[in-house]
Amino acid sequence: MATLPDELTHLDADVARDLFFEAASHAFNSIMVTTAEETGNGPIVFVNDAFTEMTGYTEEEVLGETPGLMQGPETDQDELDRLAQDLQDGKVFQGETVNYKKDGSAFQIEWKVAPVENAQGEVTHYVAIQRDVTARREAEAA
Repeated sequence: MATLPDELTHLDADVARDLFFEAASHAFNSIMVTTAEETGNGPIVFVNDAFTEMTGYTEEEVLGETPGLMQGPETDQDELDRLAQDLQDGKVFQGETVNYKKDGSAFQIEWKVAPVENAQGEVTHYVAIQRDVTARREAEAA
């Protein structure tokens, strides 16, 4: 699990939250935060602009929904099972699968999901960082 530099560990909670929000909001990669559920499929509590651009969903449409909203027939169930197992084991997950945009079109994502712990060491949320690798995979296949 990543650790913060010393100068950031002394920030009060409001400053730390604002810092995270600004960094995540302006990131090039899609960022989604969910609450921690045993299944690894808890409700979405945050998405950034890159997420809405990549998926076509607005923030309002996905908050409170689960990431399963973007899964469909070509989504790799073995990869989802591996994700659930890694999260249950407290590990950071990295993989690829097919997700679906709001318009129903499929796209290939590469993603990493990391657990977030509270001060008591309990996992409370998951942060997923995703990028669309469809064009890269199509070029590799050509």
